[in-house]
Amino acid sequence: MKTNPDLSAVLDAVRVVSPSSLSPFHGEGHWRRVATNGLDLAVEVGADPLLVVLFGLFHDSMRFSEGRDDGHGRRGALLASSLNTELIGLPKDRFDLLCTACADHTEGRTSEDPTIGACWDADRLDLCRLGRAIDPAAMSTAPGRTTYAHERAAALLRATPEWEAIFERLGRTSIGETQ
Repeated sequence: MKTNPDLSAVLDAVRVVSPSSLSPFHGEGHWRRVATNGLDLAVEVGADPLLVVLFGLFHDSMRFSEGRDDGHGRRGALLASSLNTELIGLPKDRFDLLCTACADHTEGRTSEDPTIGACWDADRLDLCRLGRAIDPAAMSTAPGRTTYAHERAAALLRATPEWEAIFERLGRTSIGETQ
């Protein structure tokens, strides 16, 4: 099934309801870095690039607190669910992967699934924004454990791509267009 959601419309819808979009730690800058890290990893591990970008957008979108915020991943998955029919249009199997990645991203686990693993690693790679070292043992993917990935993630703190550039890059990533 070909899926071509209007990602700008999805982004606008998330911005309207997200309590965290302006957060310096968990807001759009973080979401964009996670999406970018996810695209880098997707190419390397064969993950679904559309899902890693959507994960970047939804995973922390429903945080109510900068500190511990149990359930924010599940709330992000519920937001994605509310937008799937009209704006995203993912089939059930792909949508279930996105929801699992969002809902469980705070559990500290790893995943053998390349898409879920790339999502979780993309988020963990951005821990450098908090001055935290990245623990290779906490990463799901071999590329996520590399020094190169950690350095690439740190460089994003100085030059975080805008959504338009991320969406354009996704559009050039053929493996995400017809999964």
